[in-house]
Formats: sequence, C-alpha cells, structure tokens
Amino acid sequence: MTDWVVVLTPFLVLPIVLLFRFVGCALVLGIDDRKLDPGPAATDPAPEPPPEPGPTPPPPTPPPTPTETKPPNYRKYILGEQPNPGLVNAFPGVVPNGADVIAYWRLIDAAASVDAVDEKAFQKGDYKQGHTLPTVNPTTTVAGSEGRTPAKFVTGQSSLIDSDPAVKGRFFDGGYVLVPYKPGLFSEQCTLEAWIRVDLLAANFEHTLFDAGGDYGSPAGTPNARRGFRIFADRTGHWQVRMAAGPGGAVANLFAAPPLVPLGKRTHVAVTVAAAAGTAKTVSLYVDGKLIDTASLPKYDPPYDAPLFIGVENTQNDPTDTPTLRTPLLCQVQEVVLHRKALSPQEIANHVDINRT
Repeated sequence: MTDWVVVLTPFLVLPIVLLFRFVGCALVLGIDDRKLDPGPAATDPAPEPPPEPGPTPPPPTPPPTPTETKPPNYRKYILGEQPNPGLVNAFPGVVPNGADVIAYWRLIDAAASVDAVDEKAFQKGDYKQGHTLPTVNPTTTVAGSEGRTPAKFVTGQSSLIDSDPAVKGRFFDGGYVLVPYKPGLFSEQCTLEAWIRVDLLAANFEHTLFDAGGDYGSPAGTPNARRGFRIFADRTGHWQVRMAAGPGGAVANLFAAPPLVPLGKRTHVAVTVAAAAGTAKTVSLYVDGKLIDTASLPKYDPPYDAPLFIGVENTQNDPTDTPTLRTPLLCQVQEVVLHRKALSPQEIANHVDINRT
C-alpha cells in the first residue's frame, strides 16, 4: 500500500503545479479575466437610459391630385344653369338669370337638320337654303347686295365656343334662319347677341346679321307704322344699327362712328335696347364685350307680328308678303341669344370672358 502511494504521488501533484503556473502567467502577462466577462464591470459607467419617445410626426402631405381644367360651360352659363364649378370671370358677382332669356339658337344642329333648335324651347327657327339671291350692284347712294345661286349653308365648321370644341357650326353662304313670329318673341327692352366669324366683307356691299320688321299695321287693320330693327355691316365694313320709331319715324343709322367688323377671327357682337325717360330708348353696341357706342331714340316700336331673320335682310315692308331677300351675311354664325332685357355691360363682358380656354 505504501509503495503505491509513493508511486502515484508525483502524478497527483503535477496537475496542481500546472494550475498554479497558468494563474501566475495571467498575472504576469496582465490578462484581466474580467475583460473576458461580457457583463458590466464594477468600474464601467451606468448605461444611458433610452430617450423618451417624442410626438409622432404627421404623415407627409401628398401632392395635390391633378385636376382636368375645362373652359366654363357656355350654354349652361347663358341659361343660368349649374354646374360651372370654380368659375372665375370678369365680374364674378354678376350671376346670369336664365329667366331673362327668351330664345337661344345655338345653330350647331346636325347638317341635315331643317330645324334650328331653341334651347329654351320657346320658338325654333327654320334653316332656309336652295333659293336664289340676285346680285345687286352698289351705286353711289345705295349699297350693293351679294348674290348666291343657290343660296346654301356650309356645315362642318369648327366651333366658335371653347367649351364645345366637338360641335360643328354653319357658314351662312346665302342660307339664313327664319324664326316665325310668336307673341313674346319681341319686347320693348331687349338684347340680341351672337358669336360670328367673318373672313371677308366685299367693299360697298352691306351684310345683314339680324333683321325684323317693316312698315305695316300691328295688329292687322291698324295704320301702318315703321317697326323693328336691323343689325348689319355697312358698305365700309363697320357695324351699324337701324331702328324704327313708329308712324313717320325715320329709319337711319344710329351710330356716327361705329367700329369695323373684326376679320379672320371669332368675335362677339351685342345690341341692347334700354328704357329711358318717357318713351325714349337707349341703344348700345358692344363688340367683344366692350361698350362701343350708345344712341338715343325718342321712341321704338318692336316688330310685333313679324318674323326674325338671321343672316339676311327682308326688304319687304309687309311681313305677311313673300320675303324679298337681300344683303346676306356670308359668314359663320353661332350662339344667337335673345333676351327680354337690356343686359348690363358687366353681363355682356362675362359672356365674352367665359368663352376661353
């Protein structure tokens, strides 16, 4: 037994010696076993607490959704209808009243149509063509009248209204529109307006846009009197107006220095008749939304019992007789509106301003 202890003692002591050697080497080499420990050392500073959460930032504002911009709807505006959202025009405080419109002929009907539709459904017009208009040569005192054989319309014209680019208009090449008389068609105060495009006016020839009236009794059987009006381009290419002033009333040009008819572009023309003192009337001419001139009449007799001619003049005094047609306009006509009141300058300016892209 003693012999085994003596033999095994060196083997038992050897591990102990090796253990103390490794510990000593660590101290000699400066190895700190605490640095091998992933936990915090006693001398390390305390960890910073996490920051307090701040207010949640608002989400980014998305870019505005693109909107399709369109011209104001001309027809709806004239008739006082909605919607015309976001419309900003020359006089935004002036709101149209569709009840003031007597009749509204857009003249954009189908090419084969014989009816000029009235948007107010008060009185339609009739497209007239196929007749002969003789040429009447001018003299030093009387303007001429251009002839057409046959008189016709040229359909398929580009629209004069920005809100309706797809519709097609008519070039009045001797053709005209006849609006039969109906009680309520004419009134002592009124406005008549239209968009047109004139490319050429032959010198020394007159060209009629609107005509109604004559020298006749109204009602039938009463003494004859001059009645009605005519709006036309004179022999020098200027806008002019003539109006009748009852029995013995002279029918003469109202404006001493009227404006030239603009050529080669769309243009707007309007004539208003407003009440003045007593029986007197004030007649105003507007071109492209601007007041051009005014004139005074001691009296005005509307063309009761007579039809309205658009695009030609009827020189026959009695509206019940067969028309004698002269001085055709020879241009494109669109958006003819007849109102029962004299529109204000602001209202007429808006009618031009809304016809824009």
